[in-house]
Amino acid sequence: MADDADARVIVREVDDVETLKALSDPLRLAILRAMMSDVQAAHRVKDIARLLDQPPTRLYRHIKVLESAGLIKVAQTRMVSGIQESQYQVAQFALRLSRDLLAAPGNAGDLADAFAATLNDFRDRLVRDVISGRFQPEPEAAAEESGAGESGAGAGAADKPDPLGPMVVALDRRLSPERATEFRSRLTALMDEFNRPDDEENAVVPVEFLLMFWAPKEPSGEPPA
Repeated sequence: MADDADARVIVREVDDVETLKALSDPLRLAILRAMMSDVQAAHRVKDIARLLDQPPTRLYRHIKVLESAGLIKVAQTRMVSGIQESQYQVAQFALRLSRDLLAAPGNAGDLADAFAATLNDFRDRLVRDVISGRFQPEPEAAAEESGAGESGAGAGAADKPDPLGPMVVALDRRLSPERATEFRSRLTALMDEFNRPDDEENAVVPVEFLLMFWAPKEPSGEPPA
């Protein structure tokens, strides 16, 4: 049995609590991430277990939770030694939480769990890449160290900073309502562009990308600081 990969959505809007709960477990997030490493491939549980250095028996329950939530789907099945073996694909290329889900006060605990799992998963990958030396200097720093920022005929391609160097930014400031709305709209457009399927043959650059934007409400009865 095989499903048409083109039937998958590019960005799925999560609008129910059950799917949100399925995303609140670090191991399930790791399974999704492993499968996202090749969105066109059909993944066996034992292949995912090997990528995550986990025993396959630990993954089956989590795979079923992800399948029940519609986050992954069976791409094909086959008989292996008289046992039916399923292979899975992700059902979307990216996820986005719906506005109604975010706004409902009764979802606060589940939202907190999902965000905590996401941030912990991203933190672990960032720390891993820093420790392993895969986290390279930022372009400006590399330019200063190599002298590539100075004019001169001796500067070659090897002296230029890495255009794919990391960008780590943390901002906390106040904007006018108009600018905040415009900025969020531009971020949404950027994410839609980023999430477009790429030419698989040329998609060779691994990119870790975490984007968060929120405008917390002022406490009731207190003026802005």
